[in-house]
Formats: sequence, structure tokens, C-alpha cells
Amino acid sequence: MASIETVTAADGQVRYRVRYRTGGRSVEQWAKTKTAARAIKRQVEADELTGLLIDPRAGAQRLADYAEQWLSTRIVGGRPLADSTLAAYRGLLQRNITPTLGSIALRSLKKETIRSWYGDTAATATRDQAAKSYRLLHAILTTAITDDLIRVNPCAIRGGGQENAAERPMIATSLVLELAEAIDPRYRAMVLLAGFASLRTGESLGLCRRDVDLLHAEVHVRVQAQQVTGKGRVVKEPKSDAGVRTVVVPSIVVQGLDDHLAAYAQRGPEGVVFTSPLGEPARRAGVSDAWRAACAATGAPEGLRLHDLRHHAATLTARMPGITTKELMARIGHSSPRAALRYQHATAERDRAIAAYLDDTIKAEIVRERAPIRALNSP
Repeated sequence: MASIETVTAADGQVRYRVRYRTGGRSVEQWAKTKTAARAIKRQVEADELTGLLIDPRAGAQRLADYAEQWLSTRIVGGRPLADSTLAAYRGLLQRNITPTLGSIALRSLKKETIRSWYGDTAATATRDQAAKSYRLLHAILTTAITDDLIRVNPCAIRGGGQENAAERPMIATSLVLELAEAIDPRYRAMVLLAGFASLRTGESLGLCRRDVDLLHAEVHVRVQAQQVTGKGRVVKEPKSDAGVRTVVVPSIVVQGLDDHLAAYAQRGPEGVVFTSPLGEPARRAGVSDAWRAACAATGAPEGLRLHDLRHHAATLTARMPGITTKELMARIGHSSPRAALRYQHATAERDRAIAAYLDDTIKAEIVRERAPIRALNSP
């Protein structure tokens, strides 16, 4: 509970001191009139009841300093941020957040400040960049609330974190096969793994010989390899437990891996499966160069990514009669049903389109069969 004390200064002026405790500390606020002091007392007691009471001296830390502290201590799923995620967050902060907001104290960040920043970011760095940056800022300031540094999150823009990314192209299985034949042979098996087993590029780059069981047509995904600025090749466990999985692959992938292991993989059970022309672990940049050349050679849709082959594999799998969401999640390595449901929804939409086409074709045939036959010389 808060209390009000009347204090007479040496010059005879009367002021009012409101005292209360929060976070184990004694806090005081001053008012010039008793009415103002009572208003402060009522607000303090209301905030105390709702759990919003904080030390008014808190939140003096600059956003840039707090954000760096947040990055270094952030835990997701019991794990620190992955190096690639950390690099991506730092990039968003440096490009879009700290130049405008970094020097502002946490407690001084207002809703109108965030709205102005968001509008400028969307105009200069694209709507999707603004959405990514907004989500990051929202998460940082949510933690600041937990730390009793601010009372409410000033990120209150409805839909501010929603991206409008273009839908990825749906490609035919025949194109996946063409790309596998057109790409540098040392990356052919990687295309097959993406296109028919839903492996991410980082997961393929992290494979060792011991992860490939040709006898049982299995690929064991245990780690992923990323290229991190300043650190080089970093091999870590997937971001979620669902990423660690065993994928049974079709025979075309088994044959592709068999040929690949004989020609390109490093020796020994710990030998890296995908290598550069120098025999070292393949780098994503080298894979990207080979991928662009293959796309140009096959006339693939502009902007098609190697990762899009993973979508092809997932959609193809979702069309299997009777497959469950849980089975699809396990195969593509997702801990949430959201992605699996998206692929299944896309398949259902395609099925409806096919049914509509069949309806039109059948109706046209019925009309043709029922049409009266007229004599050639009839009017």
C-alpha cells in the first residue's frame, strides 16, 4: 500500500511525498498538491492490484543496450539462440531498429514512436523487413515487461508482425528430376534429398557417412551445418527436437546417394557427405552457384530456390491417401502442425480444382450426348 506524507521545505513550501514498495525496494514520488498526491496513490494501488506496479526509475536503459543483453541471454526451447538466428537478429537490429530507436530509454518508448518507426521502416526497407523487425522488437520489449522495466508493450500495431511473403511456386516432379540432372553432379543427391525427402539445405550439408543407411533406405538427420559470419562452418543440432529424425527415402534417392558416396563423400563414418571440388565440406555459396546454373539450364521459374524442392516433397507426400498430420510433421521435421496443415490444405484445394474440372468435362459430355441431331439440310 502507498502512503502520503506532508513535507514542509526550508522555504516554507509544502510538498507531498507518496511512498510505496515494489520489487523489494522503497520508492517515492513527489507532488505539489494533495490532490495530485492522492491521484498518484490511487494509481499505485491500482497497478499493485493488477500486477503492473513497477519502479518509475526503472527502464532508463537504452534499447540498444538492453537488446544486446537480450540476445546474449535469450533461451528458446531450453536452448540459446542458434548462431544463424543470432546473426539474423543482429542484422535486423543494426539495419532497421537501433539507428532510429537504439538511443531511446525503454521507458520512453511510446506507441506513437513505434508507429512512426514502423511506417518509415516499411517504406524504406520493405513491408516484410518491417514485419520481421517488429516481431523482434515486440519480443524484446515483452521480456522488458517480465523484467519489471516497463509496464506495457508499446508495440501495439495490429498485424504489424504479419508478413505478406509471396507464395512459393509449385513445381512438377519432372522439373525436380531435370534439375537433378542439370546441376553439378556433386550436388545431384542434394537435389534429390530436398525434392523427395524434404531435407533442408543445412541438414544435407551436415550429413556424414554414418547418417546414410543405404541397406535400409534411411537418412538420419542429426545436425545441420550453417555458414556463420566470423565463425565459418558451424554444425549444431536442429532448432527443434522434431528436426532430429529418420527419413526413409525412395529408391531414386538411394541410388543417387550410392553413386554420390562412391564419387564425392569424404572417407570414414564421420566423413562429410557433400564436399567442395577441393574435398572440403561444401559451402552454401558453392551450392547456390551450382543451383542457379541448373535453374538457367532447365528454364526453371525465376526465383526458384533449392528450399522450394522441400515444399515439393512435402506437398507430394501430403497427397498420399490416408496420411496423417502427425506423420507429415515427422517426415518434414516440424514440431508444429501449422506447416503440415498448410501442405494438406494446398492438396485439398488442388483436389477441389480437379473435381471442378471433372464436373465441367462431364457436364459438357452430357450436353453433347443429349444435343438433337439435325439433318444436314435443316435450317
